[in-house]
Amino acid sequence: MASVPLEYELLQRGKAEYSLARYYVSRQYLLSFCAAFVFFFMIFFVNQILLLAKQIPMNKIAPDSLFTLVLLAIPQFLLYTFPFATLTGASMVIGEFTSTNEILALRSVGYSLRRIYAPIICISIVLSCTTFLVADMLLPYSAVQYRKLYTHLMSSLPTLEVKSNSSNSIGDVIISNGHVEGQTINDLVIMQKQSNGDDQLLGAAKGTLALVDPLNFIYMLDLENPNLMVTRKNSLEDWSVAKGKHARLFLDFSSQVPSMGTNAPSNLSTVDLLAKIRKNSKALQEDVQDWRKDLRQASDELAFGLSDAATGRKQLVSDYQHFKSLGKKRPEDFYLQYFRAELQKKFALSAACFFLVFIAFPLSFVKFRHGRLLGFAISMLVAVSYWYLLFFAQLQVFSHMVNPLFWIWMPNALMFVLAMVLLKIRRMT
Repeated sequence: MASVPLEYELLQRGKAEYSLARYYVSRQYLLSFCAAFVFFFMIFFVNQILLLAKQIPMNKIAPDSLFTLVLLAIPQFLLYTFPFATLTGASMVIGEFTSTNEILALRSVGYSLRRIYAPIICISIVLSCTTFLVADMLLPYSAVQYRKLYTHLMSSLPTLEVKSNSSNSIGDVIISNGHVEGQTINDLVIMQKQSNGDDQLLGAAKGTLALVDPLNFIYMLDLENPNLMVTRKNSLEDWSVAKGKHARLFLDFSSQVPSMGTNAPSNLSTVDLLAKIRKNSKALQEDVQDWRKDLRQASDELAFGLSDAATGRKQLVSDYQHFKSLGKKRPEDFYLQYFRAELQKKFALSAACFFLVFIAFPLSFVKFRHGRLLGFAISMLVAVSYWYLLFFAQLQVFSHMVNPLFWIWMPNALMFVLAMVLLKIRRMT
């Protein structure tokens, strides 16, 4: 019987040992990831319940409907749960391996750091793909179902519950009333601060309230013998009063509906976002063409005025000011920028599962006690920093009308570069 070559036997044994080490690292990482996932999930889950408690009277909704409503809101915060849990899981497992000298032991038997990191990176790539599927498929579907259920619940409940001799505060509207009989309200007083800062006070002896648009939560209030008083923001002595026999007031409480229930760009799929981007881009190109045409016309008028000796100085100044102001009014599309930013955000948040784990790798070079706990603390600091960087980037998207790709991907790039720099420094020391 032919004997097996020693080199082949050693090679097979090496592959088996590496498979065992890879399995061990993967298992420990997945356990840490699951623990971190539950931690972040519960934080966002409780926060979602508290937000719902502010929006709807939870004691008047069936428990199964409330549970379904919260369940449909889960995909919205899974976009952040996956990246932060990936970062925390990697930091915890690397910190634990370092504190127990397991990385040192693996390296002493010939395993490079790349081989140790490889299972973590591969799993992170899978989690990135999972996050993208949640953002692109599960979130749009759940947003539609959430809107339908929320509208159904709110249409069956009094969004504006008016009791006798009470007051209600919804947004910037304060309603005080006397005796209530069905839909009829007596001794009604409505106070509201207007957008310019002025205060508006509306009173009536009697009013009738009706919900006219349950989808957008708009109420109609018919008032008898109303009195209107407006006080100015900058002067208490500057005020005005108006009276009438009848008035009809519409109260718009659509802003009180959670954003999860709206058709916001963040709740759209990639296909829908691309369709809206193409539509808005075409409209913007047409506006830019018209603007360039007007700009050329203004330039020609200014050039003609400069070459014509009969043109007066006043006319030249006017033509120049018109040309200058027109040059600063290049057409821009806010919603196009919004759609592009949300499209990039879907990819960037998904890719964060991959980029953020590299922050944990420099922990391999530091020996400390309680590595899992310290890794958790470091991951919390990085997660908060990433959150603020992403928030800052989204603000800059609308402050500077450049391609959103730069701003939205900036947090990922900064975290990855920081990780590479730390790894380089640790290897040199």
